[in-house]
Amino acid sequence: MAGFRNLVGQQFIAFQSKRGSSLDLLAVRPGKEVPHQEQFTLLFSGSPGLDAGIYEIDNPLSGRMSIFMEPAGRGPASGLGALYRAEFSLLV
Repeated sequence: MAGFRNLVGQQFIAFQSKRGSSLDLLAVRPGKEVPHQEQFTLLFSGSPGLDAGIYEIDNPLSGRMSIFMEPAGRGPASGLGALYRAEFSLLV
């Protein structure tokens, strides 16, 4: 989770097939505290229209990785567009 906290405010490109969409990482939210797990949620903003599914996300600092992302509503302020979330549960 700490690695993603350093990327809040950064732009990512989400690819599904050859189509890429620009997303901004808005927040990293901690999840439940569970022994031997690190749970957290990444919250992105971007253009509306992305469906739930597996995306390759790319950022110059973090590189490319595959994540499952789903729509999470609309941004609270005008201009934020749509919100998307990716939830993680990592064994530690």
